[in-house]
Amino acid sequence: MSFPTTLELSSCGTLPLVSAGVLVYLCVVRALRRGRFNAVHKRYAAKWEAKTRTVDEAQEIMKLGTTYDMPFLLEYALSFALFKTYAIPTISKLLYDTRQLGSDENVARRFADTGLLISTWMACPLSGQALGKESENDPRASLALARVNWLHSKYNISNGDYLYTLALFILEPITWAKRYGWRELSPLEQYATFIFWAEVGRKMNIKDIPESLEDLMAWTEAYEKEFMVPAQTNHDVARCTTGELLFTVPHAFGLRRFLEGFSRALLEDRVRIAMMEPEAPRYATSIVPFLLNLSAFIQKHLLLPRSRPSDLIQVDLPKASPIAPRMFVSKPWYKPRRRGLGSLLDRAFVWIGWHSDVPGPEYRSDGYRIHELGPLRYEKEGHEKVFSMAAQMQGCPVADAWKAEKKEK
Repeated sequence: MSFPTTLELSSCGTLPLVSAGVLVYLCVVRALRRGRFNAVHKRYAAKWEAKTRTVDEAQEIMKLGTTYDMPFLLEYALSFALFKTYAIPTISKLLYDTRQLGSDENVARRFADTGLLISTWMACPLSGQALGKESENDPRASLALARVNWLHSKYNISNGDYLYTLALFILEPITWAKRYGWRELSPLEQYATFIFWAEVGRKMNIKDIPESLEDLMAWTEAYEKEFMVPAQTNHDVARCTTGELLFTVPHAFGLRRFLEGFSRALLEDRVRIAMMEPEAPRYATSIVPFLLNLSAFIQKHLLLPRSRPSDLIQVDLPKASPIAPRMFVSKPWYKPRRRGLGSLLDRAFVWIGWHSDVPGPEYRSDGYRIHELGPLRYEKEGHEKVFSMAAQMQGCPVADAWKAEKKEK
């Protein structure tokens, strides 16, 4: 007769414990992933049914996906929405002729400024007062929208192009969550997204915004069929933008070209043809969906949810002084200059190709002010008009502290 060894007894006892631990962990992940989702839907379900929700409430509902559940995916969806607009010749021609996306020297700053402006009115209350903090005025969203309105007034842009861009900001996050997210955006979140961006559109003086999400989808499809046609400016602006997105990828060994194939795999045929791009390689059309869906599976079943929101900007009301963003593009726009180890790290980022330069005055290393964002030639222009427009939006004057100019160093 043989008896089990100590190792065998230990193995027999350990395996069930490990299995039980894994099962408990998976159950905890599932419960926590649905916890915040269920709480938000319980809080706002009745108002959604009655269609009585406010814009501020819609903004809070959107943050469930944009800052907690799928922040990076939905951020990429908004970036892709902007990218798709370059397949409309009237849009790409304007960007190319003004050199905002037609030259490498301008594209990094436009990327940085566009991200900061959009992130500001998404993260900060459109009304100027956050829910539960009615006594505290926050003018940042109004300043960002007013600055964009002032900048756009310098150009001849059709209402159709405005509305198409607005439509993609609504529809692309919904589409990306459905295709690649660990969950779809719920009807409540989709409706909140429509309510929020429709209000943004009204504040930007966009006309003829459809009354429902379904009508907006139909309008967008018709607009693309009529106006999304091939043009050289579409191709040039798209290529310049792709170069910024893939800045950190070296050309050596064909790596840049390899990943460019991945980016084309995300384009619908209509968009790709309008941008005069070849079909994506077969490997890319297989690998890209697989990797995105694998990421969604891991996130849904294996990773605990975020405990803190992910934001490009500081959500809590900062002091009315130059602000530093939390993320940076190829050129370190608005990144503070650091000393000691921080300075060495910044130089290391340049050495490995993560950034093209170290922070300095030419990149406004003392931070940014919302009313100064935009093309360099307009940095010191339009401020009083922006403050006036922002005051009209929020129904009260902008505090003088937000109007102070940066001190020249």
